[in-house]
Amino acid sequence: PKDSGFIQFVPAAVRTTLAYPTPIQTAKDFDIVLKGDLYKTLKNTLGEQELLKIISKDAIENGTPIAKLLEQLNNNLKDVKTVEKVKATFAGGVYKDGLPWSGVLAEIDTKQHNWKFAAHIANKEPKNVPALIKEYQKKSKNPNKIELAWNGGYILNPELVGKLGLPETYIGSPLGLLIMNNNVFCPPLFNKPAFIIYKNGDVDIRKVNSKAGFILKGKQNILFAPRQYNNHSDSEPCFYDLSYTEDTIQGNGNVILRIAGHTVKQIIKTKANEVVPIIPVGITLSIPAKIFASALFEEGMPLDIQLLEPKTNPYKWDEISYAIEAGPMLIDGGKQILNMKDEGWKTSNSIKTQAARLDFTDMRGPKIAVGITKAGKLMVLMVNGRIRESVGATHFDMVDLLLKYGMDKAMVFDPGGSSTLVVDGSIMNISPYNKNYEKDIYALPPEPRFVANAILGWIEF
Repeated sequence: PKDSGFIQFVPAAVRTTLAYPTPIQTAKDFDIVLKGDLYKTLKNTLGEQELLKIISKDAIENGTPIAKLLEQLNNNLKDVKTVEKVKATFAGGVYKDGLPWSGVLAEIDTKQHNWKFAAHIANKEPKNVPALIKEYQKKSKNPNKIELAWNGGYILNPELVGKLGLPETYIGSPLGLLIMNNNVFCPPLFNKPAFIIYKNGDVDIRKVNSKAGFILKGKQNILFAPRQYNNHSDSEPCFYDLSYTEDTIQGNGNVILRIAGHTVKQIIKTKANEVVPIIPVGITLSIPAKIFASALFEEGMPLDIQLLEPKTNPYKWDEISYAIEAGPMLIDGGKQILNMKDEGWKTSNSIKTQAARLDFTDMRGPKIAVGITKAGKLMVLMVNGRIRESVGATHFDMVDLLLKYGMDKAMVFDPGGSSTLVVDGSIMNISPYNKNYEKDIYALPPEPRFVANAILGWIEF
């Protein structure tokens, strides 16, 4: 009727618009493909009605961009099949509440090829994942092609550092376990899951924490025993992680060292009965003055940290080459185990860093998660969000999708605009972000947000 309107849902794969950053393809892209030689060839081979049925079905079920879909159809018709190192497929659908989602699945078989993984942290300042890939290959002189990469764990960005009133030297500090080349760049800070890469090439997902304590290695080793975890002592070294719930810790004459990552950021010599405010960053050490050796510590100095094994369910720290803590953990033993409170997301320290906003559990947005099966398959699921084609996913949505694909264990990595999946050098996700967005809100293509670390995978020959 006149003066009324309606909404018609068109799946992302066959929808176009005139401008970025919303679409996966512009109207011009779409027009070129449908007038191209490949479309004509497939139309003559399959018949136009059959071809349109295939396009329509895929648009609803997967959301594959039209150009990519036609390439896949053409390859499937060839007699010679190529072996895919990374099987990347588009996925999508409609939730029970009627809202659409779309994303990408990247799947590998860690038993079929000699897969190797590494974690890489940005040298000087955060970069997008493609730039981190180039930086890693240059630094490591790794001749193998990076076949799969995704963004890693949570960090302190400039906005958070300013909000917390911390010096700029804290920018880029990791907010969780980070092990690279067998070296601890940051101990566990909560009770969150980590993606773990062992020296033999095996991968695992499991929760990690610092409750078992650690040793600071040097001219004089210092033991931080589990009995002094989040507990003051006037006679023994003690330590506090971000699961500590109070606003202050006792100084009472001890020397307090604030650590971000594995670097000493501040040394505070306290007086009797003095208390020190906790900051929501890193591990805080408290060493009695009578056993504190000032020659062993100075601000800006990196520490050599050796994590200790818990008595039950040990982590096998000495067998780990790389590890990145992120989370939350979604699946263990093929069952949903999402527990934000148990992992420490709801402590005041965690909330202050905004590394785990409470609405992460219930709010839909861009998400990226990794799952593994008992048989050795690894899957990265990236769900687009904040765009017309996809409202994104909650953590519970991610659980449902990953269980559908048979994952035994799964965890989430830094979501939102940081979510980035790169396969064979191509960025697979539609980022809702562009750092120059305000210069032209209609015509700038999406770009991956800058992150501080990434996980990279390749096949070693």
